[in-house]
Amino acid sequence: MTFIWIFRCSTDDDLVSRIKNELTSSYKQQAHKLSMADKFRDGYGLQFLLTTQMQDLMKSQKTVQDAVKSLEGPASKEVIEEATVCHLRPMRLPLNNCVFCKADELFIDYESKLFSHTVKGQTAIFEEMIEDEEGLVDDRLPTTSRGLWAVLHEYWMVLRNHVSAIDELGMATERLRVRLPDEPKPKLPHIIEPHEVEQNRVKLLNDQAVAKSQLQKKLGQFLYLTNLEKSQDKSTGGLNPEPCPICARPLGQEWAVLTCGHCFCNECIAIIVEQYSVGSRRRAIKCAICRQTTSHTEISYVFTTQSSSQDQDIPVKGSHSTKVEAVVRTLKKIQVTNPGAKCLVFSTWQSVLDIIAKALFDNNMEFSQINGIHKFQENLSSFKYEEKINILLLPLHTGSNGLNIIEATHVLLVEPILNPAHELQAIGRVHRIGQTKPTFVHRFLIKSTIEERMQAMLKTAEKSHTSTAMKHSEAAVLTVADLADLFTEDTEPLE
Repeated sequence: MTFIWIFRCSTDDDLVSRIKNELTSSYKQQAHKLSMADKFRDGYGLQFLLTTQMQDLMKSQKTVQDAVKSLEGPASKEVIEEATVCHLRPMRLPLNNCVFCKADELFIDYESKLFSHTVKGQTAIFEEMIEDEEGLVDDRLPTTSRGLWAVLHEYWMVLRNHVSAIDELGMATERLRVRLPDEPKPKLPHIIEPHEVEQNRVKLLNDQAVAKSQLQKKLGQFLYLTNLEKSQDKSTGGLNPEPCPICARPLGQEWAVLTCGHCFCNECIAIIVEQYSVGSRRRAIKCAICRQTTSHTEISYVFTTQSSSQDQDIPVKGSHSTKVEAVVRTLKKIQVTNPGAKCLVFSTWQSVLDIIAKALFDNNMEFSQINGIHKFQENLSSFKYEEKINILLLPLHTGSNGLNIIEATHVLLVEPILNPAHELQAIGRVHRIGQTKPTFVHRFLIKSTIEERMQAMLKTAEKSHTSTAMKHSEAAVLTVADLADLFTEDTEPLE
């Protein structure tokens, strides 16, 4: 008997030790919280811990089941009105006090208990078998708590969306009306007080004006895309066959588009801008067809040159912004035209480099990234000496100083740099003593944005200073007036 008791104690201790080691090595411990391994010392403590957590989990599960079951059946008028006032069409902020919002809070509590621990980067849950219960959501019951949570949450969403659809149908048939004298104070938004009539009338007129403006812009975009589609027809060689409404010549490879969507050749637009600008400051023009006003900064210029069409033939996987797609396409073009050429990609913002890194990963392009001092030398060496890694992502503030990277021949500047000294330092990583190959600098600017204004301002300021020493000083090149003009918008109302 004594031998059996000693053997059982030894077995329990061994099991507890193995479980503690597994919990310590696999679970991510949350800060300022007692870890799971510290909550028990022996087999009885482990059994008590599991029992209490399972009971708490099952209690929360039963509460969620009852809450969802109470929502079954056709929604009553009171429930719909309560949901409308609560979160569907609240007067000010959502109240979160209807039956659906309360059920959502129960789901959040159940979810926090069910998915409360993380194992090796994945969610760990208490997987236990559940007994069949009649009258639940579906006869085909899931076999785990995770499956039951998914089914209950999906069913709750269906019921919630059903009430939302009923309310949307009501919105389509309801009309604003004034509360009757003997009618109680309204809870629904379509019943208003007599003194609110004028306020609602002004609001609806404003909404109508905004909607008309947005519709006009969308129609303009549609017309622009229609013309652009015609220019993409390979049978026309990338030429837009549509004639200019003024001179009747084909638009060809280059034309201008106004906000209304009408297109004109660049020559006619230049004449209109120079001779027929309107406004007290002459910063807008009127469309020759519809007479809608467009400011000079809103005129879009389209170029469908042969080189541009060739670049577009290089596919870029994934959905990315225009600039990120241009950066990836340029890197892929360099790899095609000059295999083995190494490229440095500079950006002022670390978050932008992270986005570019994701785009490169989506396109199966090998790269290395320097982020602070973590693995600095390792990532730099892999870029220098490994043939398959030809792209290095560098933050401007740490990667533009003191590095000798003559293995690279291309420098990509993702955005304009206000400090010319930083730009020269970045280019100097490859264009320096010891470089035996031609070097190239690629700048990326988004047209008609602040980036274009920054680049133009830097060029103008640089031309006005002839001293070499002054060119390397940000304070000497940029003035307060330059920065003020950079952030000044043309607020003149258009006619």
